[in-house]
Amino acid sequence: MKLSIANYNENIEINFDVITQLCGQNLPIKNTIVDSICKHFSNDKYKDYEERLIDNILIDGEVPGRKQWECCRISNKDDILATIQMNKGSILGKCIKESINGFDCQNDLLEIDNILLRIFDRFNQVMFSQQPIELQYTQEDLFSMIQQTSVRTKDGEDIHVLPVEDVLKVFIEIVTMQQRMIPEKRLYVFENVDHYMNEACYVNFVKECEKIAKLSNIWFIFTTSLKGYIYISPDNIESINVINDVVYSMPAMEHIIDFANKYYPISRIWNQDDVIQILKIAIHDIGKREALLQSDELVFLKLMNDTLDLKTYWEKRPSTPEIQCLLDPNML
Repeated sequence: MKLSIANYNENIEINFDVITQLCGQNLPIKNTIVDSICKHFSNDKYKDYEERLIDNILIDGEVPGRKQWECCRISNKDDILATIQMNKGSILGKCIKESINGFDCQNDLLEIDNILLRIFDRFNQVMFSQQPIELQYTQEDLFSMIQQTSVRTKDGEDIHVLPVEDVLKVFIEIVTMQQRMIPEKRLYVFENVDHYMNEACYVNFVKECEKIAKLSNIWFIFTTSLKGYIYISPDNIESINVINDVVYSMPAMEHIIDFANKYYPISRIWNQDDVIQILKIAIHDIGKREALLQSDELVFLKLMNDTLDLKTYWEKRPSTPEIQCLLDPNML
């Protein structure tokens, strides 16, 4: 799919799929994309200063319905934890409510309901038998009691102590459960994930999300800015977008391999693994004007390591044609 976003006098166009990654370092444009998507697929009214966001997104040339997705925006670890705590709007809260309404719980709830009615009757007899008031209990109070329970670790600690890897595992399980119990089309937007998970955690998490997306109506958007924070596979590469001075959407894997084999300045046969390894390093700099190769940092690192009697090696020493390619502004 093509997702277009009107931003003042310009139009931003990205590739959009069940797993969409927004890379690069143009944070204002990325924020505009995320703000536009999350606002459109929310139930919130547009404020006066948000008029420019009204119907400013198109999917394949058409304005999507505001209820096409149930959208959840996650910006940090606390936002993830909020989805697995007990409240009416959380994912866990919605799953518990669905379970309570299920037939399997009704007999147990009825038994608890009768016990609570007897307890309240005793309270009223002891405390208010001579008074014109009484404590009143309804079945809705039981539902409120369940929803007010706290979620803690099995050791009784606050769930905020859990490492983000464990929190993400619980999130995956809860999301899967919700989709099984209440199958609807949902969109989860994880922004600035490089602020609260490491590279390996990010890649593993996106892989798990990809598995869910293939089996359900759940879509995911991830925004990252730092080198290494990218998950690349032949299936998802076309939904990777780089947001820098220029907005660039990745082509199919075979096109990238053909391009590398055709234009690389020395004879080399490129394959899929080669391309993925190079893109992991370079992808956040695609589309940046005057992107700098920080050779001074590499030299400084070598000088410092030399003083520690540590040798610094090139992972792959560039050949003369490769260096000429880097120096020539009009190589292609």
